[in-house]
Amino acid sequence: MKKIYNKGWLTAILSIIPFFIFAILFQGIGLGFTSALGEYGIIEFDFDTYLEVEDVMRDYIAADTIIQYFDLIGIFLLLWILMKFVDKEPFINLGFSLKGKMKDIILGMVLGFLLMAVGYSILILLGEIKFVSFNYDLKSIILLFLLFIAVSLVEEMYVRGYVLKNLLKSFNPVISLIISSAIFALLHFFNPNVNYIALTELFIAGILLGISYVYTKNLWFPIALHLSWNFFQVMFGFNVSGMDTYSLIEFEILENNNINGGDFGFEGSYLSILFSLIMIYFLWRYYKKFAKYTN
Repeated sequence: MKKIYNKGWLTAILSIIPFFIFAILFQGIGLGFTSALGEYGIIEFDFDTYLEVEDVMRDYIAADTIIQYFDLIGIFLLLWILMKFVDKEPFINLGFSLKGKMKDIILGMVLGFLLMAVGYSILILLGEIKFVSFNYDLKSIILLFLLFIAVSLVEEMYVRGYVLKNLLKSFNPVISLIISSAIFALLHFFNPNVNYIALTELFIAGILLGISYVYTKNLWFPIALHLSWNFFQVMFGFNVSGMDTYSLIEFEILENNNINGGDFGFEGSYLSILFSLIMIYFLWRYYKKFAKYTN
C-alpha cells in the first residue's frame, strides 16, 4: 500500500464539500434560467408546479435536461479550478484523452444495452413484469439521451476522474475503489424509493464503473457505460435510480420486490447485482490483459 501521508486521499474527501456547493449553486441558476424560459413560453415550465411534482423527469424532461447542463457547467468549472490550483495538473489528466478509445466507448454502450435488454427479458419470463405498450416519442428520447450524457459526465468526471484518481495516489486500487464507490452510492442516498439493496447495487456499480479507470486512467469507458446503463434502463421501462420518466416500453410491475427492483428501478434488484458482479469479473480480466496498469 502507498504511504497514507500522500495527501491524495485528503484532496478527494475534501472535494465533496465544494462539489455539493457548486452543484446546488449551478442547479439553482439553471432552475432560474428554465423558469425564465417558461415565462416567455419557450418551454413548458411552471416553477411552483415543478417544486411540487413527484416525477419531475417525467413531467418536465426539457426543463430537467437544461438544469442538468447547468450542473455540468458548474462541476466542469469546479474540477478545472481544482486541477489547476490544487492538483496542479492539466484538466485532460482527469482521463479525457480520446486516442484509441473508440473501442472502449462502443464496448460501454453495447454492455449497457445488453444488460438492460437481458434483464428486461428475464423479468418478463419470470412473470415479474408484464408488457403493456410501446410509447414512441422521438422528442423525449432525444432529450433523455442528452440528459443522461450530462449526468454521466458529471458523475464520472467527479467520482472516477477526480476522487478515484486522487485516492489512487494514497491507497492501493482495491481500497481506492471501495472508498470511491461508497461515495458514489452515498451521492444517491436521498433519491426517491432508495433502499439497502439499491445502495448495495450502487456501490457495486461504482466498482464496475471504476475498474477500467484503475488500469487505463481514462474516463470514456465508464462514461459510455454509465450513459448506456441509464438511457436503456428508462427505454426498457424501468425507473432510473428511483425516478420515473418517459419510457419507450411501458410495463406493469405485478408486485414490487427485490427481484424486479420495484419503484427504484432495475438497479434495486438482485438481478442487477448479479449482472454487475459478472461484468466486474470479465472487465477486470479484460483490462488486466489489454491495458497497461499505470498506478
